[in-house]
Amino acid sequence: MDLDDRPILLLTCSGISHTGQLTTMLGNSLRCRQPILVARHVRLTSLTRPLEKELTGDECLIAVDGCEECCAKKRMDLIGKIPDAYLIATREGITKRGMEDPRYDEIECLCQAVVRTIRNSGGKNEE
Repeated sequence: MDLDDRPILLLTCSGISHTGQLTTMLGNSLRCRQPILVARHVRLTSLTRPLEKELTGDECLIAVDGCEECCAKKRMDLIGKIPDAYLIATREGITKRGMEDPRYDEIECLCQAVVRTIRNSGGKNEE
C-alpha cells in the first residue's frame, strides 16, 4: 500500500515553548486548510489515551517535533513506532524563542515543509 491510499495522521509534540506551540498551530492550520490532506492531528501533550492506541491505524504517520529535544520521537521510540516522515521545526529554519508566540510566517513555513514532505514521499496531492 502506498501513501496515496492511506489517510495522514500528523503527530505533533505540542509543548509549551515557542516551537511546541508552533507545532500545535501547524496541525490546526493544516487540518482546517487541508482536511483532505491531513485526516487527523494528534497532540502529544493532549492525549486522552496511550500513544500506542492512538497510532494503531493504518495511517501514514508524520511526526513533527518543535526542537532538538525530540519529545514526539522519544515517545514513539518507547513504543517502537517509526513514522513515515519526521520533521523538526528548528531544522526547517525556525528559531526557538522561549515562550514567545509563534508568528504567522513561521506557521506558514512549517506548513509548507510538511506539505512538501508529504508530496516528496508520494503522499496525497493538495486540492
